[in-house]
Amino acid sequence: MTSKLVVIGSNSIHCKRFIQGILDNSNYEVAIVTNLQMPEFADLKQYTVNFALTNIKAKKQIAEILNIEKPEIVHIHQANSYAWHSLRAIRSLKFKPKTILTAWGSDVLLLPKENRILARIVRYSLINADVITSDSLYMSGVINQLLNGVTKPIHTINFGIQELPLKHEIRNKKKLILSNRLHKPLYRIDKIISAFAGLINNQLLDADYQLIVAAGGEESDNLRKLAQKLGVADNIQFTGMIPYKELVEYYKIARVFVSVPESDGTASSLLEAMAYGCVPVLSNLPANLEWVINDYNGFISVNLNELQLEIIKAAKIADNPEAYQSLYDFNYQLIENKATLKCNINKFIELYQ
Repeated sequence: MTSKLVVIGSNSIHCKRFIQGILDNSNYEVAIVTNLQMPEFADLKQYTVNFALTNIKAKKQIAEILNIEKPEIVHIHQANSYAWHSLRAIRSLKFKPKTILTAWGSDVLLLPKENRILARIVRYSLINADVITSDSLYMSGVINQLLNGVTKPIHTINFGIQELPLKHEIRNKKKLILSNRLHKPLYRIDKIISAFAGLINNQLLDADYQLIVAAGGEESDNLRKLAQKLGVADNIQFTGMIPYKELVEYYKIARVFVSVPESDGTASSLLEAMAYGCVPVLSNLPANLEWVINDYNGFISVNLNELQLEIIKAAKIADNPEAYQSLYDFNYQLIENKATLKCNINKFIELYQ
């Protein structure tokens, strides 16, 4: 008999990749509870719920869905309103499915600091899940602190990259710097643009270098205006939100990858960039330090006022074929061993079993 799994999470690329990974590597019968329908999974049962904290009907709606599906396991993504509504609904059920809660980063790293209500919601979610997963050792430690003496199994498992690419020639790389995090204040894309502008305007970086600012968000217009103001609009390409296949083409040709959020877990974009041979330049976050040793297989900007120096170092590595190949070889093997989707999906499946 096939076991039934309900996945609860947002209509996001991370959830979609996760669901596809489960479908490709297991025999679970999967149903989805999400905020928006996922056309990619038209053959699966899907239910939509408004997961806003203010939606007082969410608990009842989720309970009704679970009573229809009768799953053995419910896997909830994000320890925020998704988990809060869902776990309260599960407590009201006569049957008790096992629950796994996967924290994504900002839910446990930032929400508890915003106000007491959000802190209580996050802690409630963590306490009432049977098993918790996170994508970095640092985040697992923070979760343990938030539990504050309540013992729960915490497993550190990242989603991994969608597919390990074939190793390719670094000689095909172009003078491109890639930034593809969301355009929100958290990700500090403005700092990347300002650092790049300083390098170009002061002739500290080859004038042929281009900055690719992929993705989008609430700050997109301001970021374009900043590029104009700093006189580097011709050196920066804003792609907007692009399909994953198109993003991969940028990974293939970019020499440098820059990501400097204020807070983060293990970013899939970092793992992807490393697999495709981009030299990573990152903010000084514990999760980043689990993947990059400063000045060895990438660069850590301890002070963003000195971000320019780290970008210059990355560009110099990329100009040295021997050093660049050595860095790429190390990073590729690291991703192959620790960060493929199939490897890590199997760890989730083991938890289910």
